[in-house]
This record gives sequence, C-alpha cells and structure tokens, in this order.
Amino acid sequence: MTISRSGEMNGVGLSGRISSRPIPKRGQVKVGIVVGLAHSVASIFSQSLRNRRAQFS
Repeated sequence: MTISRSGEMNGVGLSGRISSRPIPKRGQVKVGIVVGLAHSVASIFSQSLRNRRAQFS
C-alpha cells in the first residue's frame, strides 16, 4: 500500500474510497457555512422590513 501526494491510498481492497462524494478543498466548508449564515440573516432582515412596511401602509 502506498500513499500518493494527494493523500489517496493505492492498493487498498475497496478502491480507496468508501463513498463517491468529492472531498471539499480547504476553505470551501468555511465559505459554505458563512454564505449560509449570511443568507439566513438576510432573509430574517428582509422579513422584518416587509412586516414594518405592511404596518405603516
């Protein structure tokens, strides 16, 4: 069994990977979390602005 530079193992019985999902690169998980949080905050603020506009109309 040898390990290549990318960290994959060659010569393993089950083709080296248990699942066929791609592993995210460094930083992609953090960026995804930040984008998700920003989207949640933006949706909360947009709903509160809509409610205030409806009250004053």
